[in-house]
Amino acid sequence: MPAKLSKLEEKALALLMQHEEGMLQSELWHKLGVTSREGSRIGIKLERKGYVKRVKAFSNDRWTRRLVPLIKQINITPLIGVPCPSCVYDQVCGPRGEHHYKTCILLDEWLSNQK
Repeated sequence: MPAKLSKLEEKALALLMQHEEGMLQSELWHKLGVTSREGSRIGIKLERKGYVKRVKAFSNDRWTRRLVPLIKQINITPLIGVPCPSCVYDQVCGPRGEHHYKTCILLDEWLSNQK
Protein backbone atom coordinates (compact mmCIF):
# COMPACT_ATOMS: atom_id res chain seq x y z
CA MET A 1 0.00 0.00 0.00
CA PRO A 2 1.47 3.39 -0.96
CA ALA A 3 2.50 5.73 1.85
CA LYS A 4 0.02 8.49 2.68
CA LEU A 5 0.89 11.93 1.32
CA SER A 6 0.25 15.30 2.89
CA LYS A 7 -1.64 17.88 0.80
CA LEU A 8 1.63 19.70 0.07
CA GLU A 9 3.34 16.45 -0.97
CA GLU A 10 0.39 15.67 -3.26
CA LYS A 11 0.68 19.13 -4.84
CA ALA A 12 4.44 18.70 -5.27
CA LEU A 13 4.03 15.28 -6.84
CA ALA A 14 1.37 16.59 -9.24
CA LEU A 15 3.80 19.33 -10.35
CA LEU A 16 6.66 16.86 -10.75
CA MET A 17 4.57 14.46 -12.79
CA GLN A 18 4.14 17.21 -15.39
CA HIS A 19 7.92 17.08 -15.96
CA GLU A 20 9.12 13.58 -16.92
CA GLU A 21 12.75 14.74 -16.90
CA GLY A 22 12.28 16.10 -13.41
CA MET A 23 12.52 19.51 -11.85
CA LEU A 24 15.17 21.27 -9.81
CA GLN A 25 14.33 21.30 -6.13
CA SER A 26 14.55 25.12 -6.10
CA GLU A 27 12.01 25.33 -8.97
CA LEU A 28 9.64 23.14 -7.02
CA TRP A 29 9.75 25.12 -3.81
CA HIS A 30 9.27 28.37 -5.75
CA LYS A 31 6.17 26.95 -7.45
CA LEU A 32 4.84 25.62 -4.16
CA GLY A 33 5.51 28.90 -2.37
CA VAL A 34 7.49 27.28 0.44
CA THR A 35 10.95 27.90 1.88
CA SER A 36 14.00 26.06 0.58
CA ARG A 37 14.10 24.08 3.82
CA GLU A 38 10.48 22.94 3.39
CA GLY A 39 11.10 22.19 -0.29
CA SER A 40 14.11 20.07 0.55
CA ARG A 41 12.14 18.15 3.17
CA ILE A 42 9.31 17.50 0.73
CA GLY A 43 11.81 16.11 -1.80
CA ILE A 44 13.36 13.84 0.82
CA LYS A 45 9.96 12.59 2.00
CA LEU A 46 8.80 11.87 -1.56
CA GLU A 47 12.04 9.97 -2.19
CA ARG A 48 11.65 7.90 0.98
CA LYS A 49 8.10 7.04 -0.01
CA GLY A 50 9.30 5.89 -3.44
CA TYR A 51 7.62 8.55 -5.57
CA VAL A 52 10.70 10.41 -6.79
CA LYS A 53 14.42 9.98 -7.27
CA ARG A 54 16.69 12.81 -6.12
CA VAL A 55 19.56 13.24 -8.56
CA LYS A 56 22.57 15.46 -7.91
CA ALA A 57 22.63 18.28 -10.49
CA PHE A 58 24.76 21.34 -11.19
CA SER A 59 22.79 24.51 -11.92
CA ASN A 60 23.58 28.23 -11.66
CA ASP A 61 27.14 27.56 -10.43
CA ARG A 62 26.01 25.37 -7.55
CA TRP A 63 25.10 21.80 -6.76
CA THR A 64 21.45 21.06 -6.15
CA ARG A 65 19.02 18.19 -6.60
CA ARG A 66 16.75 17.35 -9.50
CA LEU A 67 13.59 15.56 -8.44
CA VAL A 68 12.63 12.97 -11.05
CA PRO A 69 9.19 11.35 -10.72
CA LEU A 70 9.20 7.56 -10.59
CA ILE A 71 5.49 7.29 -11.29
CA LYS A 72 3.51 8.48 -14.28
CA GLN A 73 -0.03 9.60 -14.77
CA ILE A 74 -1.97 7.40 -17.12
CA ASN A 75 -4.95 8.22 -19.27
CA ILE A 76 -7.79 5.75 -18.72
CA THR A 77 -10.16 7.46 -21.15
CA PRO A 78 -9.71 4.69 -23.76
CA LEU A 79 -10.96 2.15 -21.18
CA ILE A 80 -14.24 3.93 -20.45
CA GLY A 81 -17.11 1.61 -21.21
CA VAL A 82 -15.12 -1.62 -21.29
CA PRO A 83 -17.58 -4.31 -20.16
CA CYS A 84 -15.18 -6.38 -18.02
CA PRO A 85 -15.35 -4.55 -14.64
CA SER A 86 -19.12 -4.95 -14.38
CA CYS A 87 -19.47 -8.20 -16.31
CA VAL A 88 -21.81 -10.85 -14.90
CA TYR A 89 -19.34 -13.53 -16.03
CA ASP A 90 -16.45 -12.01 -14.06
CA GLN A 91 -16.19 -15.02 -11.68
CA VAL A 92 -15.45 -17.43 -14.53
CA CYS A 93 -13.19 -15.14 -16.52
CA GLY A 94 -9.78 -13.72 -15.76
CA PRO A 95 -6.67 -15.02 -14.02
CA ARG A 96 -8.38 -17.68 -11.88
CA GLY A 97 -11.04 -18.83 -14.30
CA GLU A 98 -11.13 -19.85 -17.89
CA HIS A 99 -10.13 -17.10 -20.26
CA HIS A 100 -13.53 -16.29 -21.72
CA TYR A 101 -12.28 -12.93 -22.93
CA LYS A 102 -10.88 -14.74 -25.99
CA THR A 103 -14.43 -15.56 -27.11
CA CYS A 104 -16.38 -12.86 -25.25
CA ILE A 105 -19.13 -11.34 -27.39
CA LEU A 106 -19.46 -8.32 -25.05
CA LEU A 107 -15.76 -7.49 -25.27
CA ASP A 108 -15.68 -8.13 -29.01
CA GLU A 109 -18.63 -5.77 -29.51
CA TRP A 110 -16.99 -3.06 -27.36
CA LEU A 111 -13.70 -3.39 -29.26
CA SER A 112 -15.53 -3.15 -32.59
CA ASN A 113 -17.09 0.14 -31.49
CA GLN A 114 -13.68 1.61 -30.56
CA LYS A 115 -12.46 1.79 -34.14
